[in-house]
Amino acid sequence: MIVSPEGRTFPTTRVLCKDLGDEAILLDLETETYFGLNAAGRRLWCLLTTAPTIRDAFEAMLEEYDVSPDELQRDMTALIDELVGRGLLRTGHA
Repeated sequence: MIVSPEGRTFPTTRVLCKDLGDEAILLDLETETYFGLNAAGRRLWCLLTTAPTIRDAFEAMLEEYDVSPDELQRDMTALIDELVGRGLLRTGHA
């Protein structure tokens, strides 16, 4: 999937997020399956579901984590694609 940096992501109605310390789990209410997020994944989920744009989430992650822009772009795209594919996240426009 091609994700627009000016777009936005939204949690779907079938997902419930539960924080577990630095980590989190996403529960798919339809399939009753869990998806685990490590500390960086948890932070990215929070940013993706609250930031005005994907670019804003990207910029915040760059400031907070010691990661190259290319690596972050690759990891963000992979996580967004996986969560959209599982029906836990949807994309749209800000």
